[in-house]
Amino acid sequence: MTGTENKVGLGSALRRDMTDAGRDMWFAGLGAVALIEKQGRRALETLVEEGRAFQARERPRRDRMWQETAGRVRALGQRMENGLQETSRTVLQRFGIPSRDEIATLGRRVELLTASLEKLDPKAGPVGKTPAVPEPPAPGD
Repeated sequence: MTGTENKVGLGSALRRDMTDAGRDMWFAGLGAVALIEKQGRRALETLVEEGRAFQARERPRRDRMWQETAGRVRALGQRMENGLQETSRTVLQRFGIPSRDEIATLGRRVELLTASLEKLDPKAGPVGKTPAVPEPPAPGD
């Protein structure tokens, strides 16, 4: 079984379990209504007590299931993001577009070269800098 088939199987199993649980809750609710019709107030009080006990008993399981599901979704999102980044990087390389790291390396090399040139001829001033142009006088001066 491939990784993809395994993931699809896990998703299908989880969906089936959630659907079955939802269906069971629906039937339990219908059963509760039928029971209330038969036994009245006493049955309602019993159901409320049982519901509270059930909630307290099942909350950790439900929370654990949500955490597991959220973890799987996060992991899947990270794998998709990594795959998209790798694909983008490959496409940009094919078109000869440099990466962010390559551009940063080139910038550092240009800075080093500029510093070296300034050391060779300190009278020339900073390389690549144009002298400041004076502001024109304001009208009425």
